[in-house]
Amino acid sequence: MSPAKKKGRRRKVIDSWKLKKWYQVYAPKSFKNEFIGQIPSGNPDNLLGRTIWNRLHEFTKNFKDQHIKLRFKIISVNEAALRCETHFQGSELTRDFVRALIHRGSTRIDGIFNYKTADGFVYRVTTFCVTKRRVKGSQKKTIRKIIKQVLDEFAKSSKHGKFVRGMIHGVYADNIRKIVKTIYPLKECQILKVKLISFPEDVVDEEFDKDESFVEQTVKLKIHGKQIKAIKKARKAAQKAAIKASYSNQRPESSTSTGTATKGKTGDEAPTASTESKPAEEEEKKDSDSANKKKSK
Repeated sequence: MSPAKKKGRRRKVIDSWKLKKWYQVYAPKSFKNEFIGQIPSGNPDNLLGRTIWNRLHEFTKNFKDQHIKLRFKIISVNEAALRCETHFQGSELTRDFVRALIHRGSTRIDGIFNYKTADGFVYRVTTFCVTKRRVKGSQKKTIRKIIKQVLDEFAKSSKHGKFVRGMIHGVYADNIRKIVKTIYPLKECQILKVKLISFPEDVVDEEFDKDESFVEQTVKLKIHGKQIKAIKKARKAAQKAAIKASYSNQRPESSTSTGTATKGKTGDEAPTASTESKPAEEEEKKDSDSANKKKSK
């Protein structure tokens, strides 16, 4: 018989999931401290620095916001309350939504710039415009200038929370679209991507303001090709209107002169010398014609 095998001690297998706890993650004050989701973790220190993606639809309950993705980063953990606080890290549009906006024969114009808010937050914003037809190089440059100037004015005049909400909800994109339409017809204007570059440590997140309003920005532009054509059309239209007005002013004068002549014939006034001489001339012509006929015979 073979020697008996020694039985080794079996190690106890500890399930790591039983040691983990579920932490609730909440959005910052600028997003009304909405509940984002839950994260399991056995060590709360491992949660710091994690990022969570969520759709804007979860905050607004509007299906039209389904294509906007928001990214939040965990900055503090309360182990006793199992609660995690976050701040806004960036946003992005879905790829299928962007592809549906671009079609053949159009031009996509991208503008990537950094903007600094009034409270010191620096964001890198990617904005793109889609035209209905192909655009010249000079028009692309002016459209990029408009994008930079409009967003720069909004960033200087607002704090980070208001600036983010204006980008996410499309307020700034609508303002850019109105200005760019004066240069070339657009099909779409959207803020493609937002990324937080830096922020001061001492700044406290501001609360959401329901009654906040956005003032539209204006940009002074040089006279462009489309505007020159519009000015020429306006001049031609003004010239045509002036010519028509001059003709309309001349017509009543001619009608009054004809009216006075008819009154002289039909009225009680005596006929003029020109009217008396006409029948005498006609009689002389008849006599000369009859004399010519006799000579020919």
